[in-house]
Amino acid sequence: MAAYWGLRVSNRRVLNTAYASLGVYVEYLLGLVASILIARALQPADMGVYGLLVWICATGVVVANAGITLAAIKFVAELRGAGHETLVGVLMQRLRRLQRVTLCGVLAALVIILLLSHQRLVPGVAWMPLALMLLSLALRAPYMLNVALLKGREDFRSTAIIAGLGAIANLAMVLALIWADAATLRNFLAVYALSSLLFWGLSQWRATPSGQAATSATLPADMEARLRHHLRIVAFTSIVGTIGSGELELLPITLFATAADAGLFKVASALASGAALLVPGVLSAQLLPMMAHARGHGQGEAEFRFVATTTWLVMLGAPLVAFGFVHASTLIPWLYGSAYAPAGAVFAALLVARTASVIGQGATAYLLSADRQKGLMQLTVLFTLLRLVFIFMAVWAYGLWGAVTATVVLALLGSASTIAMALRVAKARLPMLRLLRILAAAAVPALACLSVRALPPFWMLCAGATIFAIGYPLALWVLRGLEPGEVDVVRGWLRRLRRTV
Repeated sequence: MAAYWGLRVSNRRVLNTAYASLGVYVEYLLGLVASILIARALQPADMGVYGLLVWICATGVVVANAGITLAAIKFVAELRGAGHETLVGVLMQRLRRLQRVTLCGVLAALVIILLLSHQRLVPGVAWMPLALMLLSLALRAPYMLNVALLKGREDFRSTAIIAGLGAIANLAMVLALIWADAATLRNFLAVYALSSLLFWGLSQWRATPSGQAATSATLPADMEARLRHHLRIVAFTSIVGTIGSGELELLPITLFATAADAGLFKVASALASGAALLVPGVLSAQLLPMMAHARGHGQGEAEFRFVATTTWLVMLGAPLVAFGFVHASTLIPWLYGSAYAPAGAVFAALLVARTASVIGQGATAYLLSADRQKGLMQLTVLFTLLRLVFIFMAVWAYGLWGAVTATVVLALLGSASTIAMALRVAKARLPMLRLLRILAAAAVPALACLSVRALPPFWMLCAGATIFAIGYPLALWVLRGLEPGEVDVVRGWLRRLRRTV
């Protein structure tokens, strides 16, 4: 196989990779630290309520942006690749108008739902925290569209600036509340609203100059038709997919179990999701714009990139899952406190689900770039229905662990189905023997870590991280997880990365 596509690129692409990686790492790492501090301050029951409200906000953002942000990334990248950058403003003007309409509809629907089921969803919570949640939604929806525009333009420097400044400010506000002994549910939701305002303001600052090129021109007829098709199909896919993804489990756990169980699930899910996005973040931040850009260069390149991306996502995700299985029972109480100790096993299981979802992102990006939205929509609808049925039934019957089991099984099946569809469209095959060698390489340091479990928690985690940092690359080398020539390309990429940053 030829050297990995993302490693033999121009200096600009290497710099984009660095900025994209920096943005992902800073935003999720500092956000993870903030969520840990909030959880320690609130304890499981209040954390369950906080998690549910944040999930409602995040779900509302995706529904309000249904298909719009993906359209911005995909079609802005295509216009740039075709040399029609002056039409980006025309496209964005249309997308912003559409977003304002959908956002108003989402806000109105949420107000009605809260009026009708306030005490059933969040008993004892006053209206002010709910108003803060709605304000956050109204600010985060346009923020996400601004970021989509920047991603479509491959302006990852701006996305890194927004992520870095916003995450630092958010963490500072959380620390200030804890230091002032004002760590309450209402105050943390106020911080969430303030950070939403900051993210929106920063994104406006960085995106406005690149989104004001609107003229009296119109989009090409073929792109206009494809845009309407994309918005119609992907809008439905996004809404249905969001309802059946993310932390949907928080709703049935709150309704059928306890708020404390919801808090345990929330911290385990947040840590698993953050870890799964931090480790393979080098690739996942750029998948859709790169696939669309490759599609513009002709048939064949996007297919090769999809297979290579999936292989490398497995290579990055496998040691993460192995580390979590060995150290989850120590990591959770060390980070969150003894009150969250039961979440250790939940974290280990959810790490499998979240990593599987990240591994499937390459297939999703390829299908979108290939205009296979309809097939992706059908798959999304199917698994959304399965999630809605089985997660609610599992929580009703078995509580917290019913939710965990259903989540893991459906995440594995969903990613496998998406990858299978992409392989069929691409007429390609994954290197299965190589993937098995990669999984075996991840198991080697995991087994070695069993020898350090008698150490105190902090030193055990440090020793485990060291064993993985040294043992996994060596195991990859010995078991031939890297193909001939790739090691030299990785070394060259690292040298160029150091020069560019």
